[in-house]
Amino acid sequence: MRNLSLATLFSALAGFVLVVIAGWALDIETEFRYFSAYWGLFFASAGLIDGITQETTRAVASARETGVKGTASPWRFASVAAAIVVAVGTPVAIVAMHSLVPMSPGMATSLLIFGLVSYTFQAVLSGILSGAQLWNQYASLVALDSGVRLVLALLAWAFGWGLTAFLLITVAGAASWMVILGASDTARTHIRVALDVDRRAFVRRVVSAMLASGASAALITGFPTAVSAAFPDNNADISIVVGAMNNAVILTRAPVLVPLQRFQSALVVRFVEHRDRIYQALLAPVGAVLALGAVGFVAAWAIGPWILKLGFKPELFVDGRTLALLTLASAFMGMLMITGVAVLALEQHVWYVAGWVVASIVAFAVLFTSPWAVATAVVVALYVGPLAGAVVHVAGLARARVEVA
Repeated sequence: MRNLSLATLFSALAGFVLVVIAGWALDIETEFRYFSAYWGLFFASAGLIDGITQETTRAVASARETGVKGTASPWRFASVAAAIVVAVGTPVAIVAMHSLVPMSPGMATSLLIFGLVSYTFQAVLSGILSGAQLWNQYASLVALDSGVRLVLALLAWAFGWGLTAFLLITVAGAASWMVILGASDTARTHIRVALDVDRRAFVRRVVSAMLASGASAALITGFPTAVSAAFPDNNADISIVVGAMNNAVILTRAPVLVPLQRFQSALVVRFVEHRDRIYQALLAPVGAVLALGAVGFVAAWAIGPWILKLGFKPELFVDGRTLALLTLASAFMGMLMITGVAVLALEQHVWYVAGWVVASIVAFAVLFTSPWAVATAVVVALYVGPLAGAVVHVAGLARARVEVA
């Protein structure tokens, strides 16, 4: 577990540094905006696929705890999912890229589909390693995923490779699973680990988890893409503000959400093992993420503007109050992630999906319909959405306790 903690810390720092590099390497008004929108789209789509990881983790952990062995195969499901990505994702991406990345729509589409197909299998391996508590191998996967992107970003900046290189960097880490399987005998011996359900139940539960993880990813990693869509780039001044706010959202989320995303599998195991004391098991991680958000609020207000002035182009400057509010908002998002994992661990898949869908609908409704300026709309959306979703999840936990009683 110590190695996983170090890997998640490295992942958070690598993501922060990568955004800094992109801010300097790309033109703010066009290339950086397109990069942030593409980054958000890829990781929102990957977040949908993360439902495979979450349910595979739960099924493997439960099989180890209960001894129940079903007939489901996550690898077979991943193969079908990858085929669907190619068949459905390709035409959708072709249309979307003409608006999101008009400078290189063809290349952006090809790289996106490749990255998502590969990430489908990476999601399976992540779930198996987590559910079997092979934390060292999982830590290696996390570190490699982020490390590949960071090294390539440094090279792209040094050699002036431009937007196309950063599109490749976005998806490059998704192939890390092949390296881990090739290098680790332990990982290879567990690729056929038992799950606790049959094929039909596994498919049903993974689809439910994917719906929820897709809604969560749309709200978390896909948010910059939504901001770009809500405030079109037909005005140069607004386009720069959108780029600055997207940059600020990504930066303020990295210290809280990147490590937490990597720890979700460990939280699934924690809540499965303590399902009879779910509220007690929930208090520590929720308290920790809110405390981290409070510390981040103060730090962002105090030193955030200085960091932006020192590390980024002037066009990406955001004031301290906005940075502080965005940092605390990331903790509220983290709280929603944790309550969602708890609901999933109790097998309340409907409530899990409902919480994330409600959170996304509320946040995007604010973003697309409010009369406020970009900064205000973004901040309000990132508070009211997660709060609404967390309320739904808590209601689901209460319902699960009543059913058990």
